[in-house]
Amino acid sequence: MYAHPADKINVPDTSSRQHSRYHQTINVLTAWVLSSFLILFVSDWLGLRLNTTHSVAPGFYWVVNKQPEKGNFVSFCPAQDSMTQMAYERGYIGFGNCPSHYEHLLKIVVGVSGDKVELHKQGVYINGTLLPQSAVLSQDGLGRPLLPFSKNSIVLKPDELWVMTNRSPLSFDSRYFGPIRLAQISDVVKPLWTWR
Repeated sequence: MYAHPADKINVPDTSSRQHSRYHQTINVLTAWVLSSFLILFVSDWLGLRLNTTHSVAPGFYWVVNKQPEKGNFVSFCPAQDSMTQMAYERGYIGFGNCPSHYEHLLKIVVGVSGDKVELHKQGVYINGTLLPQSAVLSQDGLGRPLLPFSKNSIVLKPDELWVMTNRSPLSFDSRYFGPIRLAQISDVVKPLWTWR
């Protein structure tokens, strides 16, 4: 018996092509994810920090080896207290590698040891000078109540810093959680490449 000529036509195996394309896509995505994690790990190890918040300019910051001074940007872990927990639950701060899994915060040092800090409705005064963008808010952007730091006037101790922003009146900073301790600071950083 003779085979019909149509029986000899080779039908392309599309399932193996699709299977191959699927594996290529998975391999490329896996390589991209692993490379991204490696770059982030090496960058962090080398001293490169990425800020995605709006308290200070978003972008890349470089770690500098120095003691924090007025005007410096500092990266620090927030205190483990009820104010920080509230901030985390409301989304002011995110998940990170600080104790209690809070993210590092990045702010500007505006007050150092010996400085007199006064909180008024119109803003924060450091040694009698009103800081810009420093009005103490009674509620956040969604209308939820905010409590300011409990003391209206303090003189910063030798291990304390007052940290704020120069950009956003909505920043979660020392106006609400008070001074930070030097021991909370992980890095002093300087802007390397920022935007907006």
